[in-house]
Amino acid sequence: MRLKHFDFIMLIFLLAYFIILVDTSLVFTCSNEIGRSFAMTTNQATWISNAYGLTFGSLLLLGGRLGDLWGRKPIFITGLLIFGISSLTVGLATSMFMLILARAVQGVGAAIIAPATLAIIMDNYQGSQRDHAIAVYGAMSGIGVSLGLIIGAGITTLWSWRAGFFINLPITLGLIWLTQRYLPASSRQRRTLDWSGVALSFLGIVGLINGINGYGNRLLSLLIGLLLLGGFAHHEISSPQTLIPVAILNNASRTQAYLIRFVYSAAITSFWFFTPRILQTLYHLNPILVGASFLPMTLVNFWSAHQVDHLTCRYGNRQPLLWGLMIGLIGFLGLLGIHPGGNYWVTVALPMVLIGYGQGWILSPVTTLAVTGLSPSAAGIGSGLINIMLQLGGVTGLATLATLFSHNGLLSAYHFESLGMALLVLIGLGITLNLVRVAAHQRLVYKKSN
Repeated sequence: MRLKHFDFIMLIFLLAYFIILVDTSLVFTCSNEIGRSFAMTTNQATWISNAYGLTFGSLLLLGGRLGDLWGRKPIFITGLLIFGISSLTVGLATSMFMLILARAVQGVGAAIIAPATLAIIMDNYQGSQRDHAIAVYGAMSGIGVSLGLIIGAGITTLWSWRAGFFINLPITLGLIWLTQRYLPASSRQRRTLDWSGVALSFLGIVGLINGINGYGNRLLSLLIGLLLLGGFAHHEISSPQTLIPVAILNNASRTQAYLIRFVYSAAITSFWFFTPRILQTLYHLNPILVGASFLPMTLVNFWSAHQVDHLTCRYGNRQPLLWGLMIGLIGFLGLLGIHPGGNYWVTVALPMVLIGYGQGWILSPVTTLAVTGLSPSAAGIGSGLINIMLQLGGVTGLATLATLFSHNGLLSAYHFESLGMALLVLIGLGITLNLVRVAAHQRLVYKKSN
């Protein structure tokens, strides 16, 4: 592969993934302004995120599998078109209904784009190039959200929340042109789509997400979602034509990597949501300063992510992942020191920097562990599963911590929420320790046998 094509393909998947991440975090900083524009109640305003999250999370498996079966390139372009046009519609929205519907359609586009980005890496890179591309992709997972907060705050303060959505259209059109020109066509599989599996997984995940963070009888929705997902699991085991190839989940390291991604996403998404509120309320920062306060964390995240390539070459993926979770755990525990009159740089900035530094050593190794050994024919669905862990982890962690501690005062609630985030990271640390232990045992057995 020529370097020119390597560069342009990397630009395609990074920029595509970046606009999804930025769009997600942008809503954190401008949801109040959007709500005021349409005179929304607090419950109605939650659907600015919920409508997007429901379609995004529930259609990731379908989006990943469509790329595997029908070809990565046409499906990716379709996702970009849907995302770009719906972003324009969000920016032009004249009513609450139009806005929420467009956000739901935007989630459909994101559900197609997100699994395709990682699958593009699996299709086009091998060996050290693939490791490097996954490292950059993993770094983008953290950096994109941080930059989204900064960009969202800047755009909202200087212009309008609508500008944050308008900007997606020219970017997606540029990506479509680059994709047509530089992305090779992937092979198609002559297999039919498992529509029963699609329906069961879609309805099950919708029920689960709505039960955790939605409207109506949430307990009933949660139970129906779990029942449907149980039916989906039974269908996948017994059906000859499956949505998720059984081989994907037969690998213990991969399954544990999915679990680590879930619990870390639960922690970090809660951090992104709760911390701006504390900065605005306790430290009286305006939105643009709140966004700027995440800049040191973003820069440190970028620096540590740059180091991870060297670390994984020397120590493998498990050790840097372990170290990153340890550093992150210290950072989350450091948030317990936030208090009125406290030194901002010690009580806020230092823990944020530790979280950012640890994250740089977490996301790339856990992504690599989750995709190692996947065949090209399963790259899309495997990538879809990683993104589902990200979405479900975020929704579950945020809703659980908010529900448990909403009755406390703002600062007291944040301390309990920080403790909850630290506990989630500790669970991920325990799973990683098991991965390290198993790998060490396997090396010992191999040495004895030779």
